Amino acid sequence: MAPRPRCAQALDSRRTRGTQSYRCRVCRGIHPLRKCQRFLKLSAEKRLRSVLINKYCANCLAHEHSTGSCRSGDRRRTCNRNRHTRLHMHDLFSRKKSGSKQKSRSKQQPASPQRSRRQDPPTRQTPAPPPRSASSTPDPSLAALLQRHSVNVLPTAGVIVETGEKTFDTAALIDPCTPTSSIDASLATAFRLPTTNVGDESICTATIRSKVDEAIKLEVVLKIEPNVRIRTPIRALTESVVQKFKELPLADERFHRPATISLILGADVYPKVIQPGFHMVDEGLPVDQKTVFGWIVSGGCTQA
Repeated sequence: MAPRPRCAQALDSRRTRGTQSYRCRVCRGIHPLRKCQRFLKLSAEKRLRSVLINKYCANCLAHEHSTGSCRSGDRRRTCNRNRHTRLHMHDLFSRKKSGSKQKSRSKQQPASPQRSRRQDPPTRQTPAPPPRSASSTPDPSLAALLQRHSVNVLPTAGVIVETGEKTFDTAALIDPCTPTSSIDASLATAFRLPTTNVGDESICTATIRSKVDEAIKLEVVLKIEPNVRIRTPIRALTESVVQKFKELPLADERFHRPATISLILGADVYPKVIQPGFHMVDEGLPVDQKTVFGWIVSGGCTQA
């Protein structure tokens, strides 16, 4: 029997590689992610979150590389971005924008078909206030007035950020009033977090680990913001105040020292962070709340 030509052997080799499948990280089946029925039934937002958490490529849904190292030159037809068509939310955004435009148009009064010849009287202009000289004292802010005799402490926790290659020790603000967790752009760059785009927003994913319990790991999707720099507290607390919290395992042992926080854990992960346990130390002091990172300290301190 005559040997097969080399071109036919190469074609069989390519076909074999094309049919090779890997274990799906979403349903644990043996198939590529683009054929996973559980993944396809998710909403666009949940599909994107699943891709980031399970470390798939957001451009081609491959499992072997990240979006930054993807060599696929195919830009998505719908949004013309380096993101797979299964992940775009173009239709959702366009529906929201068109709905808001229709509401705004309905509120406008219809224009009169004939323009009146009678002119409106001239509007009396209010004279602008004189410019403030450089020597004048600026008006005090509300925060400065409220914290003149007290210091507000925001709830912070020391956490470990895992990027897959390295770990970083930093502080995070626990804020249930922030809809989504966020990180400062400079900090995301320093940590070399893999990023992708959702509309006009940039996001990244990271593993947040507790320093008091190694079993606690949170897979968090972080929105990259240009300016996340929160200062807390505005001035250091006295040593007598710090001694009141020595008996508790604190999430941030440096809560009493002014520091700039560039990582916020918001409402999207708050139920996984907070735990039962509330402690009021003394009148005029902040309160304690138990979390997976330890006890966080927050509130006004009049004994500072």
